[in-house]
Amino acid sequence: MKKRKPRNLNVVVAEKNSEARFALCSLITSLNCVAIPTCSGLETMIAIKRESVALVLLDVDLTLPKQENTLHEIRQVNPMLPVIMMSGVMTPAFARRLGDRGAQGFLVKPIQRDQLAMTLFRYLL
Repeated sequence: MKKRKPRNLNVVVAEKNSEARFALCSLITSLNCVAIPTCSGLETMIAIKRESVALVLLDVDLTLPKQENTLHEIRQVNPMLPVIMMSGVMTPAFARRLGDRGAQGFLVKPIQRDQLAMTLFRYLL
């Protein structure tokens, strides 16, 4: 019987706020995944290019550093990489706009463990 290859469970946490980033990384670790913290669009792109990443949690505030769109840049590098947007405020119109730009989903801050677990389960298993 063949052994199953372990799944890549590396999750980039792209969040400007250090407290929120730390809390989210702790939640991800508690769910048996590896958190890769970044605090800028540039750091996020470097992590995606260097690491084997399975999912990106991208703060909406990081989508326009220096007039560049991080979500668009991620799509250029890896069109199939799941990107989940995070925001404190989410409306149906805003969620649609994010989906039109290439996001697979969204989470509303503050992110609860059960919401995060469902998202990770959906995209990583």
